[in-house]
Amino acid sequence: MANFVYFISVSFLKDNTPINENLDDKLLKSAIKEAQEVYVRDVIGSGIYNQLQDQAFNGTLTADNTTLLDSYIAPCLKYYTLVESMLPMTFKFLNKSVSSRTADNANPITPSELTLIEQRYRDKAEYYAERLRDYLKENPTLYPLYLNPGSGFDVIHPSNTAFFGGMYLPGTEDECFKNYDFPQK
Repeated sequence: MANFVYFISVSFLKDNTPINENLDDKLLKSAIKEAQEVYVRDVIGSGIYNQLQDQAFNGTLTADNTTLLDSYIAPCLKYYTLVESMLPMTFKFLNKSVSSRTADNANPITPSELTLIEQRYRDKAEYYAERLRDYLKENPTLYPLYLNPGSGFDVIHPSNTAFFGGMYLPGTEDECFKNYDFPQK
């Protein structure tokens, strides 16, 4: 797959999210690509992902794949793109440092506020990812590549869940490692 096709456009993102019209398209295209390659490909697997890329590039999208893109992938990708664009919208890499972006008539948010907003969009993205996954599971005859994406080391099999709850580590560090015999310093 030599040619990359964006599953959503910058204009779709600006029309359907709180992103301001004057935000740099370059920043958004980068976030769309990352979200699409990291999250969406993980949800649908590389079999369907590569098929969609090829069909979209060649202008041969089937009706079923158009439905998949418009009704399921686009809402999911929209929110994952918001998650991926949060830090680049907030910070700028310069020659001498990483700086926070500022704007006239605007106040920067705190890191905890940024985390709260990012988590809200991640929750929505995971909801739509679960809907996407359920749709593909419900229609195995329309999307046989979902269950059989191929074989090889570079094949990405669809993930089973969109939600990541983190790790539970009980109480103190001593409790966590009480069953392990680590050498003493």
